[in-house]
Amino acid sequence: MNDLQPLLNPRSIAILGASSDFTKVNGRTLKYLLEKGYAGKIFPVNPKYAAIGALKCYPDIAATPEPADLAIVALPARFVAGALRDLGLRGVKSAVVFSSGFAETGAAGRVLEDEVISAARAAGLRMCGPNCLGLINAFDQVMATFGQFADGATPAGPVGFVTQSGAFGTAIAALARRRGLGLGYFVNTGNEGDVNFVQVMRAVLEDRRIKVGAGYIEGLKDGPGLMELADHAMRLGKPLVLTKVGKTGAGARAAASHTGSLAGADHVFDGVIRGRGIMRARNEEHMLDMVEAFACCGLPAGNGLGIITQSGGAGVLMADRAEELGLKVPVLSASTQAALKQVIPGFGAAGNPVDVTGQFVAEPALLRDSVQIVLADPAVHVGIVWLQLMDAHVDTLIRIFRQIKAGVDKPFVVSWVAAPEGALLALREAGIAVLRGAEPAVDAAHALVRYAQSRREWQADQAGRAALMLP
Repeated sequence: MNDLQPLLNPRSIAILGASSDFTKVNGRTLKYLLEKGYAGKIFPVNPKYAAIGALKCYPDIAATPEPADLAIVALPARFVAGALRDLGLRGVKSAVVFSSGFAETGAAGRVLEDEVISAARAAGLRMCGPNCLGLINAFDQVMATFGQFADGATPAGPVGFVTQSGAFGTAIAALARRRGLGLGYFVNTGNEGDVNFVQVMRAVLEDRRIKVGAGYIEGLKDGPGLMELADHAMRLGKPLVLTKVGKTGAGARAAASHTGSLAGADHVFDGVIRGRGIMRARNEEHMLDMVEAFACCGLPAGNGLGIITQSGGAGVLMADRAEELGLKVPVLSASTQAALKQVIPGFGAAGNPVDVTGQFVAEPALLRDSVQIVLADPAVHVGIVWLQLMDAHVDTLIRIFRQIKAGVDKPFVVSWVAAPEGALLALREAGIAVLRGAEPAVDAAHALVRYAQSRREWQADQAGRAALMLP
């Protein structure tokens, strides 16, 4: 068990200044905990109330019946250090500090933040924040947040998401929810007065229910820690996809003004992650494309890409992008092409890309058989299936893709352009990655190949080290 367990999966939560007005910050936290069904103990703390709903309310933290694992703090900045000292005296193990007005505001705020950091250390508790939206552990219905993301559904899933930005992180989380990607964890680290991005991500990845980690970084304070995180993630076999901003001088200044931290030299960040299995995303959509692929797909054994499409033009575009990224688009074997020619129309193409044409609308099995034949070719390690629209054939296509997934042992992603919303959700529920366009699909396939290669290299290195230790 890591020392962030009381923060990420508390058995009891105290809410300082808890409010019966569920539109207020500490009212919202209480509302979410009750609505989502948090099973732990809740201790509202506010001398104004004897009770809030069915919950007894305590006049101060010292009056609570037992030390809480986690305390929620949303007080004016000047009162936070004193509150943390009181939490320490009560034996509270961790705190989420929503309060802002610290280093992100300038020199005076930095003085206050230093006092808060010292108070947390003296109290012996782990602190998330200050200046953060808090966290959600959707597996255990821990809603230690006031963010509006919790107003909607928060289904648990295999993705652990850690972000240094509250608002932008919430936007990414909302996009993930729209894709049907369940976030097992959402954690906003804010100014990182105590716990930082690296520490939280490590703890999140250690949860066996998490399959892939995703992160948004503005300022990295712990380069060696990131290297250790990358090695740990590789040992766990869990891909890590990061978006880091602050590449330019203007971006670095913006990051510093937002979180009070320095963005750091971008080339140093790239040097740390290169070869360590961390995927760097250009933006939030690219991040989620890769995360979706990792959440749904196994790892390919090589870099051969098989492309199956109903459009010759889309096939050319994807082949170009694949070769730009260093993927191979191999010519299929003679036996594979012969098998395809028994299935696809004579005016299709059986090389690679494979153009099945729109004929599969009339003959749905044509698409299923073509994909299975291509993925059976020894030179193909990962596949992309491209199609568009098909509003009138959603149920048929969902059935076909489920049959394909059940009938192949190699990973594939679907690029369904202008797909009906119901089709996207149904495929994702079936564990099939479905992306919005041709290039995103190729980029996602490339991420699978890159990570698989990094993992093979890491495993070979580990085997070599073990061999050297033999007597």
